[in-house]
Amino acid sequence: MHGFALTKGMAFDWDGVSFRIDRMQPNGDVVLERIRDGHVVLATCDHLLSEYVQGRVSRTRPHVIASSSRTPPIYSRPLVELPARVQTETTRRWLYVQALLDSEGIVFTTTVMRPFIAEVAAKIGDAHPPSVTTLYRWYSRYRLHQDTRALVPRTDRRGCRNLKQDADILRLVSEAVEEAFASSPLATVQNVYARLAVKIEIENRQRVAAQQLKRPALRTVYRLFARVDAFERIELRTGTAAANKRLRLVRTGVTTENILERAEIDHTPLDLFVIDEKTWLPLGRPTLTVILDHFSRMPLGYHLCFGAPSTVAVMGALRHAILPKEQVAQVLPNLEIEHRWPCYGRPDVLVADNGLEFHGKDLEGVCFDLDIRIQYCPKHQPRFKGVVERYLKTINYFFAHQLPGTSFAKMHLRGEYDPQKHALLTLAEFKQVFEKWLIDVYAQQVHRTLGMTPWAKWQDGASRRTPTLPADLRDLRRRIGLVDERALRRDGIWLNGIRYSGDGLQPILNAYGEGVRVRVLSDPEDLGEIDVWAPQEQMPVTVLAIDQSYARGLTLHQNELIRARQREFGATTEDRAALERAKHELINAVQSLMSSRKQRDRRKAAMIRGISSSKPSAEISIPSLATKALDTAPRIAPEKTKDDLPVARYVSFRVKR
Repeated sequence: MHGFALTKGMAFDWDGVSFRIDRMQPNGDVVLERIRDGHVVLATCDHLLSEYVQGRVSRTRPHVIASSSRTPPIYSRPLVELPARVQTETTRRWLYVQALLDSEGIVFTTTVMRPFIAEVAAKIGDAHPPSVTTLYRWYSRYRLHQDTRALVPRTDRRGCRNLKQDADILRLVSEAVEEAFASSPLATVQNVYARLAVKIEIENRQRVAAQQLKRPALRTVYRLFARVDAFERIELRTGTAAANKRLRLVRTGVTTENILERAEIDHTPLDLFVIDEKTWLPLGRPTLTVILDHFSRMPLGYHLCFGAPSTVAVMGALRHAILPKEQVAQVLPNLEIEHRWPCYGRPDVLVADNGLEFHGKDLEGVCFDLDIRIQYCPKHQPRFKGVVERYLKTINYFFAHQLPGTSFAKMHLRGEYDPQKHALLTLAEFKQVFEKWLIDVYAQQVHRTLGMTPWAKWQDGASRRTPTLPADLRDLRRRIGLVDERALRRDGIWLNGIRYSGDGLQPILNAYGEGVRVRVLSDPEDLGEIDVWAPQEQMPVTVLAIDQSYARGLTLHQNELIRARQREFGATTEDRAALERAKHELINAVQSLMSSRKQRDRRKAAMIRGISSSKPSAEISIPSLATKALDTAPRIAPEKTKDDLPVARYVSFRVKR
C-alpha cells in the first residue's frame, strides 16, 4: 500500500502545504523543501511523527500523468466486499505481479516474458495465463499507485453512463413528472408516460419534419425515473417537509449536564377513553400536558383535562412541575405506589413549540417572575424538543394501549374492538394508575439513551444540584396564573364580569387615585379571589370577589358560558337574578350533556365542569345563597333530542332548604 515513510524524496502534505524530504541528517534532523517555491525548512523526525499522529501530516498521492488519464481509479473499499470471482481474479493478478517483483533483472521482452508467464501459470495452476501486454499493464498500474487494490478489475465501470435522450425529451419528462405528482401523490410511471406522450405530440406540431421528437419507450421512462434521487421521489409524493423528516440524519442533539437545566413541554390526546364517575358513560379522550426533564428523562409534572391545549393547561402543568409531589389519592385501594416522586424545582429553560398557548403575556410574565427562559422551536421542527415528543409516544404505546378503553393510535388497528364499550377507568382512577406506571415502571427501567434508569439519573443529578423553590407556596401561587391589567375604581376592580373589592385596595386608591392601572393575577380554576399589584409595589394584596357564593370555585370557562347566557337574554351584569338563572340553566345543560348518547356532548360536559388532574371529580353546584333568586326564576327544562337519554327536569336540581 502507498504509505508514508521518512525517506529521502518522500512527498507529503503538512497542514495543507506540500513538502519533499531533501535529505536526512545523522542527528535526526530532516531537511524539507517546500514544493511550491523551493523554500528550505528544517524539522526533526520526532516532530514530524508527532504531527502525523495528530493527523496534520499525510502522504501526498501521486498525480496521474496525462498519458495515463484513461487509467481507472483504484478500488478504495475493503476487498472483502467484492464478489468472490472478483477477489479470485485480484489474487491471480497479484501472484503474477509478485513473481515479477521477486525476479531481479528481468526485462519486458516477448522472448523473456513468455517462458516466465508460462512458469508462473504452471506454478499457480492458471489455465488461461495473461499475455505479455496484459501483465505489463498490471505491473505498471501497481508501480504507479503502489497499492495492491490497483489490480482489482473495474468491470463495474464498463458501459456508457450518460443519458442518450435528447435534452428536449428530458425537459418534457421532468415537466410530466412534476405535473403527474402535483395532480396525485400516488401517480405512477404509466401516468407520467401518458402525459409525456401528449407533450411530445404538442411539441412536434411546432417542429418541422426533420426535427420531430421521437417518443421514448415506456421502459426508458422507467429507467429515467429510477435515476431520480430517493429524496426527490419522496418529495414528489409527500412534500419537502416529509422528505426532510424521513431522510434526515439523526444527530446527537442538545446535551445537558444537570437536572432542571432544560425542560421540554408538549401536549397530546391520550389514546384512551375514560368514563364519568356519576353516569358511567365515556367522557372521551383526555388531553395530557407534560413537562419532561431533559437530563434525567424524568417527568417534572403534568396536567390532564378535556379541553384543547390552553394556557390554563400549561399553567397547571408548570405549577405541578415546580411543587414537591404529594401522594396521589388512593381511589383504587389495592394499588399502592412504592416509590416517591422526587422531581420538583424551577427549570432554567422551558422549551416549547409555537402553539398559541405558549405565546402570550401570561406564560411570558410567569416565566419572567420565576426566572425561567422560554425557548421556542423553529416552526414545523418538532425534533428540537424530541425528548418530550418521544416520551409522549412512549406513554401512548406502552401504557395507554395496554389499558381497557384504549383507542389505539390508528383507527384500523381497532378491528371490532369498541373502546367506548370497554372503557372502565374514571379520571381519578386513571390518574392513580398513570402515576403508578410513571414512578414504579417507567422511572425504574433502564433508559436506552441514558444507560441507566431515569430515577437513578435524577438522583445522580440531585446530588450535584439542589432544586430551588419560590420563597413560599403563596408566592408561587401569586406568580402562576392569568395576568391582566385593570383600572382601580371606587367600586373596586372588574375582571371577567366579576367585581372584586376589599380593604386592601384602599391604600392603593389613596396613594395613586382613581383610575390607576394595576397588575391583576387570577387563578383560572377558581375566580373567588385575585392578587393585585400596585404600581412600584413589590408584594401584592389579595382581594376577594364581592359575590363569593357565585365566584368561589367557579372556573374561567364556566364563567364565560354563564355570561354568554346572560348576554343572550340582554341581562345586565348587576342583575343578580339573571346571573343565578343563567348559572342554573348551565347546570341543567351540563346534566343533559352528561346523559347524552353523543360522546362529544359528554366530553363538552366534562370540560364545562372543569374536570382535570387537579380536580378529577369537579362539578357545578348551586350555592345556597342563590336559592331566593332561583325561586323567582322561570322554570326552564332542558330540550330533548332523539339522541338524548331521558334527563331530569328543573325540579330535580332544586336546592334543599
